[in-house]
Amino acid sequence: MQPIAQAAETLKRQWSEFYNNVAKPPRCIYCGGSHISWNGSRCRCASALVDGQVVFVDEFRCRLVECGDCGKSWTLRPPGLAPHRHFQLDVVAGAVGTYLFDPEATQKQVAASVGCDRRTVGRWLGWLAAVADPGDLARHLADASGVPELPRVPEVAALGRKASTAARQSLLKIAALILCLLEALAHALCFPPPGLQSVVGAVLAEGARATTYRAPRIHEFARRHLDLPGGTLPM
Repeated sequence: MQPIAQAAETLKRQWSEFYNNVAKPPRCIYCGGSHISWNGSRCRCASALVDGQVVFVDEFRCRLVECGDCGKSWTLRPPGLAPHRHFQLDVVAGAVGTYLFDPEATQKQVAASVGCDRRTVGRWLGWLAAVADPGDLARHLADASGVPELPRVPEVAALGRKASTAARQSLLKIAALILCLLEALAHALCFPPPGLQSVVGAVLAEGARATTYRAPRIHEFARRHLDLPGGTLPM
């Protein structure tokens, strides 16, 4: 395992190499136009998981491009970097998985382990429960694996700690199911774990607006067909 500072520098170097080498897209992601030009860059920072440890990467740049036909612009993100999100989805997956399934974990402890506020973990749980309809994910999984069975969901330990209301219990159960469905879907598609990162990352196109706060639902999961790198999911 690399020291945290070294791991952060390694990831920053990988993202910087993407910035230096990424090619200009041939087509606009919005209108399909071919008049694409560079439009400067933007500075980002992020916390991601490297060798099982959360590392903070500061001040790396992402290129911006603009369409001369429709006037819209978007960011070219390196692989694994989610839009509109400081804590990357591998961190989120580890945090919510620990809270949901570890009998000893509390929101405060989980938050401290990844360097966020306790309320942030609560927002992640709410986002996860709303990110997709479990039925949509189950149908994609059945078609990808050829087995019409749901994955086994471990006992949700969080139910016995903080679920004081029926609404809270329902949210935690749905979040746990979606987390397991995404993991099973990643396995069926030969994507790397965690599924929350690899499957959502494959579905979210450049310019996507799915965020924890205002737009948690990823509508692509409800589409009849999902064309993902490495596999097609017909429904």
